[in-house]
Amino acid sequence: MEKDSGPENGEELLNILIGALEKLQKSDRLDSPGYRSYLHGQVYGLATALRILYPGHGNLGERAALAVRPVITEHVCHCEEKDTI
Repeated sequence: MEKDSGPENGEELLNILIGALEKLQKSDRLDSPGYRSYLHGQVYGLATALRILYPGHGNLGERAALAVRPVITEHVCHCEEKDTI
């Protein structure tokens, strides 16, 4: 039986994305620029998939974009919203 792209699958993808972001941000301890490039590709791919599968304000695509933003733009959000990643 095939799984659909329901919210629980999206949450799992978002958790994988956040884990990859954490590894990427800590990868200065890693000596391999190739591994950093690999993680960057994984993060970008997951964020793109979430944005396509779950578009719209407050959905998983937006949450993924907000999680990736500091890595891409080096912007740190000090938003007052507690749910913002």
